[in-house]
Amino acid sequence: MDGNTIILLIGVAYLLGIMVIGLYSMKHQKDMDTYYTGGRRFGPWLVALAVSSTTMSGYGFIGLTGLVYQNGYPVFMIGIFATAGIFVSFLILAKPMRKIAEKFGAMTIPDILEARYNSKAVRAITALAILGGAIGYQMAQYKALGNMLQTVLGVDYQIALFIGVTILTIYVVAGGMISALWTDFIQMIVMVVGALIVFIGGMNLVGGMSQLNSEISSINPDMVNAYHTAGPIGIFAFISYFFIYVIGHQGQPHVVSKFYMIRKVSMLKWACVIAASTYAITALLWFVGLYTKVMVNRGEMAAPPSPDLVAPLFIENFFHPAIAGIIFAAVMAAIMSTSEAFLLIASSSIVRDIYQQIYKKGEKLPQKKELALSRWITLSVIVLTFLLSLNPPDLVGWLGNASWGIFVASLVPVLSIGLYWKRATKAAAIWSSSLGLVFSIGLYILKVKGIYVPALDTGAIAFMISTVAFIGISLITKQESSEVFKEISNKKADSA
Repeated sequence: MDGNTIILLIGVAYLLGIMVIGLYSMKHQKDMDTYYTGGRRFGPWLVALAVSSTTMSGYGFIGLTGLVYQNGYPVFMIGIFATAGIFVSFLILAKPMRKIAEKFGAMTIPDILEARYNSKAVRAITALAILGGAIGYQMAQYKALGNMLQTVLGVDYQIALFIGVTILTIYVVAGGMISALWTDFIQMIVMVVGALIVFIGGMNLVGGMSQLNSEISSINPDMVNAYHTAGPIGIFAFISYFFIYVIGHQGQPHVVSKFYMIRKVSMLKWACVIAASTYAITALLWFVGLYTKVMVNRGEMAAPPSPDLVAPLFIENFFHPAIAGIIFAAVMAAIMSTSEAFLLIASSSIVRDIYQQIYKKGEKLPQKKELALSRWITLSVIVLTFLLSLNPPDLVGWLGNASWGIFVASLVPVLSIGLYWKRATKAAAIWSSSLGLVFSIGLYILKVKGIYVPALDTGAIAFMISTVAFIGISLITKQESSEVFKEISNKKADSA
């Protein structure tokens, strides 16, 4: 049996396994609540590994490995900042989101924001922001999935993408969030094992850390610095990453929506430590970018035709087929875990936030009808993002970064500041989210077209604009009462 066949069999076994989980989970889906939140009955390990796996994503495993190959150590600051961001998100948002969700029956972030600001407009704007960012981020996942499977299967990108999306469709549409949580749990274990194998094996291959750094420095001294002195990731990019990945982690709906699902609030502290630790371990896979740079420089490997192919080609070239198969499964796990999360939040934005709560004015649908509608909309989102991903506009790394920027600018001020600051007003929330959405998308388009290329990341600029607007407009508009603060106050009184 040749190496490619072994890799293929391991990959197929993994994909069939998660399909079985999805189909098995289908019988537990009773209504929209179980489809989107899993019934809020999961323990800290399941929730924690779901948070870390969806934070990593195909953007992390494929896109950032490619960016490390191009730019070196400065890209690792994203991992350091994102690890810190997990702690910040749990510290600031986990408890209030879980308590408010239980009181108001919230299933989505716009659910909580409508309760906080008593505004359908805030719900609509934030739902659109989530939908727009989710589609962009999902394109990054699909591109990573296509790149991965074309290497494993030896077929064209479009065919590989179709196969991957078909499998994803079966287990996400059928199983919903119950399937997502369990597959995230399994996938994160695979991701941790795969990252450790690659890190240790690759380090032995290049001759250790000192040798690695020496050779990388000889290629480009800027690649071993925390940020470039002359390259594309300079001090302003470094500052931007702080805003996007430390502060901005709180605005990532595919991650913070997991806070709804934990069984008890007291479990959140353990989930926080587990999530941050496992994410940091999986980020070791990014060293593949440096290993590949060294092996290409030595002439022991051909230069990858695209940075997005760095991880799959390195693994295929230098690992035993059985080990390579496990690592490929780990990378597919990263892609699949985030794909399912984004598909579900995009679907919930349409079904729950726009159709049911705005168009139907909160009318309760029959359980079977709302579950069927949720599945059909999820399927529609899959088809749309698949078509857009057949010819995606950017590298996986930069595409994912742009989507993070949309979420940061549109959601962080109204959510993280708004849940603590009683002075924040409905008008401020409407303007802040609107400006965040418009500027994050508009500035990114200008940057891609080369019309305006700012020193700071476009998402970071949009975030600063939306934050200033949120605070400023709150201070000049009339304060309104909110049931959310009454609920938090009552909880504090009860626990005293």
